[in-house]
Amino acid sequence: MRGKNEKFGHRERLRKRFLMSGIAGFHDYEILELLLTYVVVRKDCKGIAKELLGKYGDLYTLLKQPEDELKKNSFVTDRTVVFFKVIFQILEKELYKKIHNEKITISSNVQLLNYLEYSLLKRDIEVFKVLFLNTQNELLKEEELFKGTLDRSTVYIRELVKKILDYNAKSVIIVHNHPSGSLKPSQSDITLTQKLKDTFERIEIRLLDHLIISEKGYFSFLEGGLL
Repeated sequence: MRGKNEKFGHRERLRKRFLMSGIAGFHDYEILELLLTYVVVRKDCKGIAKELLGKYGDLYTLLKQPEDELKKNSFVTDRTVVFFKVIFQILEKELYKKIHNEKITISSNVQLLNYLEYSLLKRDIEVFKVLFLNTQNELLKEEELFKGTLDRSTVYIRELVKKILDYNAKSVIIVHNHPSGSLKPSQSDITLTQKLKDTFERIEIRLLDHLIISEKGYFSFLEGGLL
């Protein structure tokens, strides 16, 4: 009986801690543990959280797993899968749809930066993400198109242009991460950005910004005078 009370008390303390300060100071496993307390009954959620993160690496990668993959894990029930997928859908498709300013000042768009950091940090390779926007700067679509060190051999400009036309986008923001932590754009980053800008201008598409995301923050080509 005492053990059950201790577990119940731990869950309540975790929830109260979140209500008092948000996720500041939470480890990834504690965030996942908190989520699991709502769908896993009478089990050690901390142990399950650590096991899942040990397998998938980070929360984002876990949440984006398909249903069949999630169900391979102990204690992941249909209820848990639905819970995870709802959270992932909210993150991916609902919270960050609108980008309001015609000329985007990235530093004022806290939600966008938080989202990009959440989806790109802790990736062990460079990921090239594209945000496709309409004339009102509303997000039409977002895709991770390329992976690996960015240069003209890995970023296929023709494929990117085709995506822009398919989505009827009028402007784009391109984003990639630097797993090394450096925020300094490489010469390849600068060359690629200029090449994309020139290509887009020929088809009347605006390149609003190119962002580099790392553990140290972000670098904006627009704010840095490179675009």
